[in-house]
Amino acid sequence: MLIKKETFFVFDMDGVILDSLDKLSGCLIKAVEPFCQSDEHYQSFFKFDKENPGLSRFEKTDFFLESLPNNSHIKTDKIRQQILDQFDSFSLDARISSTVDESTYNLPSRIAPRNLLLLSNCDNSQLSIIAAHFGFHQIFSGGIVGTPPSKKSRFSELVNKNNSSSYVSISDSESDAIIARSLGVAFAFIQNFARDQAPWLNDDENRFQTIKEFILSSDLFTELKIVNKSRTHNSLVDRNSSG
Repeated sequence: MLIKKETFFVFDMDGVILDSLDKLSGCLIKAVEPFCQSDEHYQSFFKFDKENPGLSRFEKTDFFLESLPNNSHIKTDKIRQQILDQFDSFSLDARISSTVDESTYNLPSRIAPRNLLLLSNCDNSQLSIIAAHFGFHQIFSGGIVGTPPSKKSRFSELVNKNNSSSYVSISDSESDAIIARSLGVAFAFIQNFARDQAPWLNDDENRFQTIKEFILSSDLFTELKIVNKSRTHNSLVDRNSSG
């Protein structure tokens, strides 16, 4: 017997709903470039950025700062803030000009909007602007949540309100998959705008080409198999009688 369970679908934005990953990489690289010590230093960060699309701007900036010559905490903090401020300025235009997966607007046709959430590494204030521009508030009534604090902290807060089995994380990045696994949350990979083929995906995790394909299969995450109690009771009675 199948019954429906209350399920909340938590969508990543960049690389899933928006085809923004390459543009955002360019934004961060442009922001750190004035602080690079050499062309080799620049190329090293460029390589790291391309190989780690799922890391937040904070994690990538910290990686870059660790590669700089020893500086005082005050100078390091100043450089960090300058990089992040520049990135925020560049990234708003990058996201606004990105292609959106139009199937996103069909999500409420199969899933109640209150069960749809958007959880992004995007800055909270910028995310509000992006959501208004693309009309995401009408889709993700369950919440539109940015950072800081970290994405893991945000997801942990959500899980604590219900339980891990009530959530599904939908993303393109390994880092989000790691967060989902650590919280005991189901994970679904969307290939469409992703940078890799997800060789890191576990056997028990789902792969979809597009959001449209995910929508058509969304019942996979809401159906719960249970044993028919009356049938089980009757079979026990029959076994006892025959004994």
